Amino acid sequence: MELKHVLFEAEDLSVIEQVFRTSLLYFLLFASDKAMGFKQNAITTPYNFIMAAGISHISATRIVVPDSRPIDAFAIIIVYTIFMLCFTYYGYLKLPSIVSQTPTIIVKNGKIIKGNLKKTRLTLDNVFSILRVKDAFNLEKVKFLVAETTGDFSVAIDNKDQPVTKSSLGIPTTPNELSQLLIYEGKVDQRVLKKNNLDHDWLNEQLQILNIQAINDVFVGILTPEKTLYINRQEV
Repeated sequence: MELKHVLFEAEDLSVIEQVFRTSLLYFLLFASDKAMGFKQNAITTPYNFIMAAGISHISATRIVVPDSRPIDAFAIIIVYTIFMLCFTYYGYLKLPSIVSQTPTIIVKNGKIIKGNLKKTRLTLDNVFSILRVKDAFNLEKVKFLVAETTGDFSVAIDNKDQPVTKSSLGIPTTPNELSQLLIYEGKVDQRVLKKNNLDHDWLNEQLQILNIQAINDVFVGILTPEKTLYINRQEV
């Protein structure tokens, strides 16, 4: 097996030469990735993703296409790695924001920044939905809403509007429990009753308190951590 034949020629390669060529490309890609440093997929910029996908495609083509020269792929991978290392380690090579994304402030001091809202392609419904997910139900109390480059959102609530908690007062707390689905479309989950040491007498009492005449009138019944029943009635 001649190295020149494997790298610069593409015809009449033996099985061993094909395996050797594939191994070279694989380890060169691995070395390139290690040189540029590990980066999570979520924080990879579009520029890095497109470039990485491009060289991966080129390398894969050189592996599976018999009449291609791997030396071309070697050159592309090496040049790409050098450029990326320069962008990483030299401060004077700054990527513009169109290439390297930056966090975008959508809400500041309770005010929605209209320009940034358009920039992120979000609607008002999207913004309010994001705030609700982050347990921020009042826009006036939101100090910042930031669209991160990871695709996630960060919310900061004004400190003066933060509620007093038991932990901040030094009061012992008990572990939180999850609510459980007890009734669905008029059918009672007997396992939930048994698991919580409850019976049908307790259930009937709860239904009477809620002015429910029949179990079939209940669409969804939730057993709360306080061992009370929260229900949604069947729609007529």
